[in-house]
Amino acid sequence: MSEQETELRALLQERRIMKTLARYCVCLDEYDIEGVMACFTTDATADYGPGRGGLVRGREAIAARIARGQAAFRRTHHQLGQVAITLRRQTALATTYVTAWHERDDGVQEVLCLRYVDRLRLVEGAWLIAQRQVQVSFADGFPGTRWRWVRRRRTAQRLSSPRQARS
Repeated sequence: MSEQETELRALLQERRIMKTLARYCVCLDEYDIEGVMACFTTDATADYGPGRGGLVRGREAIAARIARGQAAFRRTHHQLGQVAITLRRQTALATTYVTAWHERDDGVQEVLCLRYVDRLRLVEGAWLIAQRQVQVSFADGFPGTRWRWVRRRRTAQRLSSPRQARS
């Protein structure tokens, strides 16, 4: 196989992975829990953070956790941003940036900027999420919720200033 054919095959696989990630968001925003569940392998794990149920094992348990969490909202909108994918034969690693807007029944609106850190697996020709960890970089709302924050290196300025290092 030529280098160009290899690259085209990789692009096709990446596109198929991105379609799975997009389908997850469409189904989530439509409260289509069966559709969300179909995006995961049967033995998947998902960790939406310590304040959102922690680690959950199995497609059905993940669907139940998502159904409970999403039931609190009248509307949601999950917008995907950049996606970094690394293919490894039958598996892939993907880091996807997400802006998630939520509106509660009382009209309160909340926004999260997230990363979905996923390991996907090719199952019968379909890319499915086998592991998901959600990391948060920004939260407006969700008072009292404990998150798994995106890790960030310390800058030279913050390292040199004890006052700023505490913030």
